Amino acid sequence: MKIFNNLTRQLEDFIPIHSNRVNIYTCGPTVYDHSHIGHARSCMTWDMVYRYFKHKKYQVTWIRNITNIDDKIVKRALEANSSPDKLSREFTYEFWADMHALNISWPDLEPRATDYLIEMFAFIQELIDKNFAYVTKNGDVYFRVHKHVNYGQLKRQSLEQLAEGISRVDENELKESQLDFALWKAFAREPETSFNSPWGIGRPGWHLECSTMIKAILNSQNLGDTLDIHAGGDDLIFPHHENECAQSECLSGKALAKYWMHNGMVMVNGSKMSKSEGNFFTIKDLLAIYKPNTIRYFCLSTHYKKQINFGHEALEAAEQGFDKLVKFLETPSDEPLNQELIQAFENAMDNDFNSAQALALIFENKDNKNIPTLIFLLKILGFDLNNQETTANNEKSEAALAQVMDLVLDLRKTIRENKDFVTSDKIREALSKAGINVKDYRDKASEWELN
Repeated sequence: MKIFNNLTRQLEDFIPIHSNRVNIYTCGPTVYDHSHIGHARSCMTWDMVYRYFKHKKYQVTWIRNITNIDDKIVKRALEANSSPDKLSREFTYEFWADMHALNISWPDLEPRATDYLIEMFAFIQELIDKNFAYVTKNGDVYFRVHKHVNYGQLKRQSLEQLAEGISRVDENELKESQLDFALWKAFAREPETSFNSPWGIGRPGWHLECSTMIKAILNSQNLGDTLDIHAGGDDLIFPHHENECAQSECLSGKALAKYWMHNGMVMVNGSKMSKSEGNFFTIKDLLAIYKPNTIRYFCLSTHYKKQINFGHEALEAAEQGFDKLVKFLETPSDEPLNQELIQAFENAMDNDFNSAQALALIFENKDNKNIPTLIFLLKILGFDLNNQETTANNEKSEAALAQVMDLVLDLRKTIRENKDFVTSDKIREALSKAGINVKDYRDKASEWELN
């Protein structure tokens, strides 16, 4: 099994650190807004990786964090006249609902940043004690980037090259170097959205949050200081993942992760998705139009490292193609699993999780003898063949049922008024067998509900 390691820019044999155990950390959402197609693509990618490792009989622990305190969350909460905690909980629940609707596995652990403040304080203090960090006069704490000898390893740039990219607008006179990044940010003027710390009132830096949670969870399970895989979108390579590496590796003296994986971004008609451009699509928007399997097929039909171009024509084509496959698979078959096809599928997936090639194999082998095998392989990729409805279709079905039941109860009312209670009871019994319970009342109209 081979993985493209973004740290070395090479395809490498996957060798877990702890025998048959795999520990994966993926960067989760900053919960201040609705989840969008970019979140769907990223989460489906790591869900696919998680499922495939389990198929290969690895003991997998998938950690996906929730960033529930951040400048964006605070700003949005103030605009909504809410608290950051309440706002972040609301959007966390919405994110979970979206993930469930897309049949994305629940991670084994899902730490929230604010639950690890004590650990963050200890992390920062140890960096200060080892001279990797410093406290400014206003209470900010910064990491000394030049202390990390490999800084720029993920970005593939030197300190000099990185420094050239800093705008004068972003310069901060409190920093020793403009590349230094915040571990703790002082916000004495915002006590209602900040936390007490040894350095005063403030909030943790985003990069610190992930490093602290990784360290705490690995240590709690006696797994050392290094993840097997750290993953996320390729927009996180710099500065987020670079800064995680710097602070964690200076603290422990060991690599933060053995393998770094990054998925490509979702473009919309060739442009970056943006609310200001009017090309922003939430997961809820898409689920009202397309089936969850359609979105998964669209995302997995392109190798995870590549950019993917979103468009309604592409989604519609994906839906038509996958619907035809599902209809074909409805043909009953008790044929044994095709081990040669399974091996070919695994060969594709063992080559850096090439889901595009794996799906191509499935479509190329549409044969009645292979139906059980194709179903087996699709489930490995996370397709839910029992859920082929869109949210819109479900709503239409519910509305249609309500209209039919209004008519049935109206007709039954007429039958009861004509004192034909035998026919009335037969209708009630037939509805009950169909899972619909009818309640009759003396002083008001009959009502119905699903059993």
